[in-house]
Amino acid sequence: MTPEIKVYGDHALLVEWKTDGFSETVNDAVHALCAYLRESGKYIEVVPGYDSLVCVFDLGLQSFEASKQHVEGVLARENLTASKTGTLIEIPVNYGGTYGPDMETICAAAKLSADKVITLHSQVEYRVCMMGFIPGFTFLSPAPKALHHPRLATPRAKVPAGSIGIANWQTGIYGLESPGGWQIIGQTPLSIFDAGRDAPFLLNAGDRVRFIPQ
Repeated sequence: MTPEIKVYGDHALLVEWKTDGFSETVNDAVHALCAYLRESGKYIEVVPGYDSLVCVFDLGLQSFEASKQHVEGVLARENLTASKTGTLIEIPVNYGGTYGPDMETICAAAKLSADKVITLHSQVEYRVCMMGFIPGFTFLSPAPKALHHPRLATPRAKVPAGSIGIANWQTGIYGLESPGGWQIIGQTPLSIFDAGRDAPFLLNAGDRVRFIPQ
């Protein structure tokens, strides 16, 4: 699949693949291209998403056309079927109870016991597909289909940092306490985001995650 390259503001471009829902193949290509572009040193920042990435360049050093030609060259000559990046990180999780106030909702919808939900959720090795909407929020590759569930009808005013939730087909981790509408099934004691650390983010886009029930 050949992505489309578009103007994205006055000093950035958007590389976007057309997909019908989540595509592991496309997400592999996104992260592989991201790695090549970062290694090139031609961009101020390269930000990956599920099926796209944004490349920010210095307008004083290169134009949109030059940047586009560079990206097209990488796409033409490199095999982007698998990501070049990613560290496997184990995340301990306290599932259910006060840590997972929506576990019963997920169990009822899936017609599964809590133990089975925990087994399903934790047996998958997830890709960190992208980061946002708050510092450290980790958007992961799809949860097992049996666990897919809509967001809360009314978001909570406060979701604790480290909470692990499900929203439709996605699963993710809250990096900070914030409002949120995801169905919370557990919480990790790890600090996903800490501005005082040398490396503030525990996880980065392209990493892999495995949840370890506690």
